[in-house]
Amino acid sequence: MTSILPLANRLKALPGEELAKLLGELIGNTATCSDLFDLAKLMLSRRDLEERIRKLPTKELQNLANSKHSVALKTAWLADSKVFPEAVEVYQQLKPVPIFRLTQTASSLSAYETLVAITEILFALEQHWFEKTRSGLKAADAKLIAEKLKWPSAELQIRFKLAIKAGLIGEHAGRWVASERADQWLELSRADAYAQLVTSCWDLPKLKLQPNRITDQISAEYPLLDQAKLSLLQFGASLGLLDRDEPRPALLTGSLAAVIKAVTQELPKTQTKLIVQGDLTIICPGPIDSSLQRKLDAFADSEDLGLACRFRLTNLSVSHHLESAGDISEIQTTLEKASGAALPQPVSYLLAEAARKFGTLRVRTGNQTEVVAEDEILLTQISNERSLAHLGLKKAEGKLITAASQEICYFSLRESGYAAVMVDEAGQIISPRFSAPAAEMADSSELLARAASLQSGEKASADQGDIARQLEFAIKNKLQVSITIEVDGQATEMLLTPLGLANNRLRGRDEAKQAERTLPLTKIRSVVLS
Repeated sequence: MTSILPLANRLKALPGEELAKLLGELIGNTATCSDLFDLAKLMLSRRDLEERIRKLPTKELQNLANSKHSVALKTAWLADSKVFPEAVEVYQQLKPVPIFRLTQTASSLSAYETLVAITEILFALEQHWFEKTRSGLKAADAKLIAEKLKWPSAELQIRFKLAIKAGLIGEHAGRWVASERADQWLELSRADAYAQLVTSCWDLPKLKLQPNRITDQISAEYPLLDQAKLSLLQFGASLGLLDRDEPRPALLTGSLAAVIKAVTQELPKTQTKLIVQGDLTIICPGPIDSSLQRKLDAFADSEDLGLACRFRLTNLSVSHHLESAGDISEIQTTLEKASGAALPQPVSYLLAEAARKFGTLRVRTGNQTEVVAEDEILLTQISNERSLAHLGLKKAEGKLITAASQEICYFSLRESGYAAVMVDEAGQIISPRFSAPAAEMADSSELLARAASLQSGEKASADQGDIARQLEFAIKNKLQVSITIEVDGQATEMLLTPLGLANNRLRGRDEAKQAERTLPLTKIRSVVLS
């Protein structure tokens, strides 16, 4: 007999919170399950069984091979009072996944560099249109940020994917944007920001690590595990935990809390001192404080990020700060306080000029997107700009017209050096800062509701095929069922022991009246197996 029944009965006895957690962990689509038998069937599918079997240590694999019941196999939903034969069958077909070697290097500065890089990525997302792709950033977009860090683009892509893993980046209208969680992350200290990153990746299986190849150690204890799916191996070097294929001392400390403490103690002492120069550059001579980096990224373009950092003030960067609800006095206060001196005259002039021109070039939308300015010479210059040819701009009185969206037009103008702003129909400036909801596996309330629905036996859309299938299952396994049937227009519940199903009719024993009954299948609205 199939293992569906004992598994479904165990699922039914599970507390709702635990079932909701299980639903969030399964790789199959649990939203298609209309009852616990569907869920049990999904959990016994090859795909889901393989996922759980590959995570077993050597000892439990031996127990599975010998059909020997253990607490660990029961916890992994591979056994109840007995080992599920479906699990044994799948195990016999599995082969080890080839081991891959880790090649990314790391040092005591790696965690600091990653924090700086992700901060820079988050601010870049609101200043540029970065198209969403399955692999992360497009090559040209990754290069734009990587050059500031003096990194290969591949190194930047790893940090970008780490930010996605931590829920700091989401998708909106075909582009990558910072998430609501990113807004909160940017306000954290370096230590707390690091803790959030490493916690999102902490999926290393239970193991007593030694100072030698981590992939060999995992393979020896978990021979079937697909190590490519371990986030800690993928991002370990970026987090300062792995140097190529070997654990760094911080990772050998053991628990997550100990690892976080060890790495945060390695973070270099930061500085809040700035040098503001007449050529419009801003220099931080040492490792930059996280709060100061956030402030500078809001109104200056980063040019060189490392143990020392260089930023530059431009008309575009100051305009971005103003349209994101900032003001000139904030810039002046930040720079004067950090430098301990009055601003050089060229800097003061730039700030005044940027404030004067702010909002004179506007992008508005209605039936079409319009680029509006009082300066006809500026509009002519924009219409002749080769880098904007893809917008198909057409000249009209006091404006340019394009079929492109408002956002595409806005970002294209800024990429070409024009400090445009977006405005709504009332002429109010729209901030380019957009926070997408953090990506989640599923909302906890949704999972709880789904768990409650499955355990109650209620169906979102029960059909005759579902009902017949459950009744056939009950007949085969001699189970009682609670049915809801329509009698004279009224829904009536009864407890039956199904005896036969033929000609679209159910024959069964009514347990309340201890009498046999024959019921039309078309009148049965729901079935719950007892």
